[in-house]
Amino acid sequence: MLWLLVSFAIVSGGAFIFYGFETLFAEPPRGEYERFGMPQLRQLVGTMQMLGGVGVLMGLAFAPIGVAAAAGLTVLMILGLLTRLRVHDGPRLMIPAGTYAVINATLIVLFLMR
Repeated sequence: MLWLLVSFAIVSGGAFIFYGFETLFAEPPRGEYERFGMPQLRQLVGTMQMLGGVGVLMGLAFAPIGVAAAAGLTVLMILGLLTRLRVHDGPRLMIPAGTYAVINATLIVLFLMR
């Protein structure tokens, strides 16, 4: 099970550090948050993504941090799915958030089993 924990933590942590940085500094996410009707949340979400990614990676050394970070990212992805439902996005656009919600929910369990 350790290989699964490490693999999921690296995938999730790396992805959320990248997505958080992109959300904060790249142009395309600005348009998405405008389309969602919540441009004021872009910086908060980007910061939470980066902190969550770092927290998941830190969880490999100290599991309680990993649990908290993975739980936060799971909630963030569920809220992302709900936002996409609200703006009537198609299923294809919901796959990343759904996948990362499942990965981070799995990480919660794996960190707790450690």
